[in-house]
Amino acid sequence: MKNKLSLIIVVTVLSCSLVSAQNENKIAPNKGFKDWTIGINYGMTKFNGDISQYPFASSEQIDLRYQDTDFQERRSAFSFSLERKIIKNVSISIENVSGEFAGLRRPNAYKGYEINVPYSNVSPGMPGYFDAKSSGDKFVNSFNETDILLNYNLNSEISELIKKEMPENFSIFIKLGFGYNLYRSLRTDLYNDNYIYSFGYDELTKNESDDPVTESVMVGGTKLKYEFENGSSLILDYTIRVTNSDKWDSSIMEGGQGYDRFSILSFGLAYDLDVINKTK
Repeated sequence: MKNKLSLIIVVTVLSCSLVSAQNENKIAPNKGFKDWTIGINYGMTKFNGDISQYPFASSEQIDLRYQDTDFQERRSAFSFSLERKIIKNVSISIENVSGEFAGLRRPNAYKGYEINVPYSNVSPGMPGYFDAKSSGDKFVNSFNETDILLNYNLNSEISELIKKEMPENFSIFIKLGFGYNLYRSLRTDLYNDNYIYSFGYDELTKNESDDPVTESVMVGGTKLKYEFENGSSLILDYTIRVTNSDKWDSSIMEGGQGYDRFSILSFGLAYDLDVINKTK
């Protein structure tokens, strides 16, 4: 049901935009792409929740006595966006982002916390067994998300504040919206890959289930846009996504972080589709 609702929202927005573009074409054939921009971004993710060693900095586990490879909290994500200007300084965009975020937490960071261990009665050595006092844990979340965002250009406000005009080819935006996140999250022992808990996997295994888990998210962030050539711009984007649950890290811990969140710092390119018409 949630999948259908998300699809309906996206299709409705796109349909309205396309109808508007077609109406413009009837009046002015060369303005079908006016005010449309596409963008692609690539960046790094940072999770903040129950299983995260530091609030802002990424951590890693490199003690190879316990595991075959290093474990990095730092992961990557890729996004594609389609944006339409509505009025001066305001635009609406649809963004699809996919990738991974991860986290780890060492045993000494769990002092004083009530840890969520659903299979605590499992015998040592069996899937699901977890000894927080000596083990610590880690998780990896693979996700795909679609967002609807409202973007506002702050250049006018900044110019009034600093009493100086902003460069025409440089813009600062804030963006707010909501999204629909599909994910799979696997939690394991920090010093090995012993299964502890998961969402989107078959119980007590590392086999992905047929259906990923879904969550609604709130999205907020800012982006800097520098137009280096007519219609082509460099983008620096920082966005935070917050879910109304505590499941992204497969850990529901009393007295812990609460609502899970992750951020993406990304770089990319944006291309003004109206340039196509001007070129023609």
